[in-house]
Amino acid sequence: MQSPNLFQRISRRALGQILLDGKFVSKRDLNRALREQKTTHELLGGVLVRMGVLRPEDVAAPLSIQQHLNQIEDAVKLAAGDRQLLGALLVQSGRITAQQLDEAIAEQKRSGERLGAVFMRLGMLTELQLKGLLDWQQNQQTPTETPLRLGELLVATGHITREQLGRALAKQGDSGRKLGDILVAEGYVRRSEVNRAVRLQKMCVNAVVAAIMAMGMSSAASASSVSLQWDPSPDTTVVGYKLYYQADSATQPFQGPAPIDVQSLTNATVSNLDPSHSYSFAVTAYDSAGDESAYSNVVTVAEMQPPTTTITYPSASTTVAGTVSVTASATDNVGVTKVEFYVNGVLKASIPSSPYVYSWDTSGLTAGSYTLMTKAYDAAGNIGQSQNITVNVANDLTAPTVSLTSPGNNVTVSGPVNIAASASDNVGVSRVEFYLNNVLLSATNMSPYSYAWNSASVANGVYTLTAKAYDAAGNLGLSQALTINVSNDLIAPSVSLASPLSGSTVSGTVAVTANASDNVGVSKVEFYRNNVLQATVATAPYSYNWDTKTVTNGSYTLTAKAYDAAGNVSVSQSSSVNVSNAVPDTIAPTVSITSPSNNSTVSGTVTISASASDNVGVTKVNIYVGGQLMTSLTTAPYNYAWDTTKMTNNSVYAVTAIAYDAAGNQKQASNVYVTVKNRKK
Repeated sequence: MQSPNLFQRISRRALGQILLDGKFVSKRDLNRALREQKTTHELLGGVLVRMGVLRPEDVAAPLSIQQHLNQIEDAVKLAAGDRQLLGALLVQSGRITAQQLDEAIAEQKRSGERLGAVFMRLGMLTELQLKGLLDWQQNQQTPTETPLRLGELLVATGHITREQLGRALAKQGDSGRKLGDILVAEGYVRRSEVNRAVRLQKMCVNAVVAAIMAMGMSSAASASSVSLQWDPSPDTTVVGYKLYYQADSATQPFQGPAPIDVQSLTNATVSNLDPSHSYSFAVTAYDSAGDESAYSNVVTVAEMQPPTTTITYPSASTTVAGTVSVTASATDNVGVTKVEFYVNGVLKASIPSSPYVYSWDTSGLTAGSYTLMTKAYDAAGNIGQSQNITVNVANDLTAPTVSLTSPGNNVTVSGPVNIAASASDNVGVSRVEFYLNNVLLSATNMSPYSYAWNSASVANGVYTLTAKAYDAAGNLGLSQALTINVSNDLIAPSVSLASPLSGSTVSGTVAVTANASDNVGVSKVEFYRNNVLQATVATAPYSYNWDTKTVTNGSYTLTAKAYDAAGNVSVSQSSSVNVSNAVPDTIAPTVSITSPSNNSTVSGTVTISASASDNVGVTKVNIYVGGQLMTSLTTAPYNYAWDTTKMTNNSVYAVTAIAYDAAGNQKQASNVYVTVKNRKK
């Protein structure tokens, strides 16, 4: 089965929107029809006819409008009726009210501008909208065959044939008679049908004017539609067609929504498409058995979402002066190609890439209100327009006044110096700068205007201080000059370590002492051990106590640093000392019971012997029997004569010993158990 040949026309106005703009349907009826369409997958016009909202002939004219609305250039060709004034077209389209039109006309009389320029400056129209409406005006009385002219509407709605229209137009000629009167007189139509066609014509005109206005707007708030047509299949077995489509891909088979069965029609309009996506379309033909052809050629429609742009600086209703950095943000689903900046509707700059900033020089402008606007473009030619913002230009020509208040004139300074100024302006001080010998020291935009200057950063000598004050308009005020004499102390103190002497051995707590002097005065002395700060002493005598027991024995390097008030510093000679503190004995003695043996039986007097030793020396050994201290021995041999007859017979006793050294370390021997068994007397 042969595939159809598909071609397409793109409409930026969905059929439902055209019907709504022309007041063919109410918003409520349109929403009902759209909900029904999602369920049945019918064409929108068919749903509205089935619901009884429209008659079949009422749908033909809006479909013709939609087919012709590819661009503004196509829309203006749909001119019909008597030529209308620009203001009347705006009011008719609902873009402005009659009161706003009166205000614009009054402004036109005051400024001497063209009315269209006033509409643009007041934010009622964009440049693209104005061009479309002016072209529409020009075409309204042009005798062209379009679906919006009365005769064409009667043909489109099936009331007359094209031959009847041709004969009526020939009779009309230059007679001055209205076409509708001739058609009625010839018996081609009834008067009621002509009147209805005239009303339909007005509704269509409203729809096209609304389309022109929408095409010139900065945002695509409504979804786009695509109208497609195809050549009928020459295959006589074909009974219908199915339309397939999907977003962002032409890969087959399509994975988009279910195909639309248009039956025997060779055209269709797909509505409610997201303009931020591209779409691919294909058609198949099918026969009565349900067999379906391959896809037709694929038609791809580019995305139609315009960029968005906003003026981020200056803010609306602010007062500006001098050179203003007019800044805009712009985004697009694909990419922004340029942003244009307009002042009072006049293009001033075109910026191809971010950041989008235009330096607007207002210095030569008359004081008053100015309207700023930006347009953003993408590669597909879509245009987004910002909201208009109005700013007030008020250039300030009065310079600020500024005076240095500190330090005084002809004074001698040293160390940190507070430089202060007072400044005022008729509008406001934006910045104060401080200079030393005409070299910038610092700048501040916060009152009080001051700067903490370290005079030690320059050589001693005579210097000149000045200040400059600026306002937002760039006006400059200069202070009086102050002469100052910088006299900083440049001589470092002298310092030496007095004790301990280098090469000495120290232990316990040691006094570390330094001698320091300065031409002005010593502010502090710091003591270091192995380059680590240990103590700071602010007044003489410069000394601190070092507990050498807090460090391990060994060699240490001592130094001292002396400072004066000007920040000058000197370092003493180093002193190397050896720390030698007695090492504490932490090792306990060893001790054991050597006699009697464990688990032995004893009687009479028994010698208990202990063996004890220590890394330094045993100071005493205590011998215990049954937990009772029997004796304390300070010298070897550590023996004790134990009279067992004084113990309970046939009892087991634990024998042990505890050994001590001079450091107080002690150790207990393992218990030896013996049984006392003496003869009974």
